[in-house]
Amino acid sequence: MSNPRRAGRALVAVGVFGVLASVVGVVVGWRLVTELDTAVGRSLTLTSEALVALESSVEVAEGALVLIDTGLASTETTTRDVSAALEEGEELFDATATLTEDQIATSLEAVEGTLPSLIEVAGVIDRTLSALSALPLGPAYDPQVPFDESLRGLQSELDGLPEDLRAQADLIRGAGGSLATVRDGTGDIADSLAELQTALSASAELLGEYTATAGQARELVTESEASLEAQLRLARALICTLGLVLASGQLVPLGAGWLLLHPERARKLLEEG
Repeated sequence: MSNPRRAGRALVAVGVFGVLASVVGVVVGWRLVTELDTAVGRSLTLTSEALVALESSVEVAEGALVLIDTGLASTETTTRDVSAALEEGEELFDATATLTEDQIATSLEAVEGTLPSLIEVAGVIDRTLSALSALPLGPAYDPQVPFDESLRGLQSELDGLPEDLRAQADLIRGAGGSLATVRDGTGDIADSLAELQTALSASAELLGEYTATAGQARELVTESEASLEAQLRLARALICTLGLVLASGQLVPLGAGWLLLHPERARKLLEEG
């Protein structure tokens, strides 16, 4: 009888060990799943927060670039307007220099060239009128400044004036050249602003793509969190199910061992059955 009892004890021990192993397996599996849930959930939360912060930062940077781009566009337009105004000013200076040099100075030279003859004629007129004024019926003629002296004063005033006007014309033309240099500089600045605006526009578009990508990544993380939660619930259910299956599988060795340890009760059960 010792062998059946020994076998019964062994079967009971195997069954108890199997039940304990099932319970321990369920507890350990549940704990591992819980720790995995905590660790992965924390990682996903941190990732989601980082993506939100990144998306916000990129949006702020994109908005700043858009504002700068708008300001550069306005500055470029203003600079080109200034360049156009300088070009008009250059043309005005050149026209003024040409007028001063070619027309006014030349006309004054012509007047200056005719003054000697006019002065001689004026002297004759003065002497003639003075002689006529001495007659009883002659016209009254007693000017404070004789006509020829007035013309000599004008001749003195005109002396060197054409040359001065031509010198001023050169200065005016030089000022126009300076405006041309400034105009070229403003044109270069406008071109540089246009290139910078193009680069900033490309950067703004790239940041827009980054924003969209960050938003998609954040949505993917949110979906992953929901999917992970569902998968972890399924894993817990599977662990519990496997534990119950393993524990229920130990009923056979437990029952057989119990019958071997209690043969009398086993016979009664068989007789009653």
